[in-house]
Amino acid sequence: MKVTERMLVDMCRRINGDKLRCWDSGLKVERRGEKYVVMRHYRKSQNGRPSCLDLYRGSAREVKAFIDGFAHAAELANNGAVRGVEDLKS
Repeated sequence: MKVTERMLVDMCRRINGDKLRCWDSGLKVERRGEKYVVMRHYRKSQNGRPSCLDLYRGSAREVKAFIDGFAHAAELANNGAVRGVEDLKS
């Protein structure tokens, strides 16, 4: 199946509204020439920190794999944070 720019943008939108909802940043995809770039885009800019950082650059298929992996890692981090809070309550 061909990976399109629209698919990548939709993946980021879905992940930003779900797994990264409580984070201070989200993912954004941009096409630059023949490659795609995944950026970490901060929701609120702060002094001394850029508004976005390039995380990964590659083909559409490579970027899709990166976004899938990032989403999985974010889910694990979110679950670990919840478990940590529950352990503190015990």
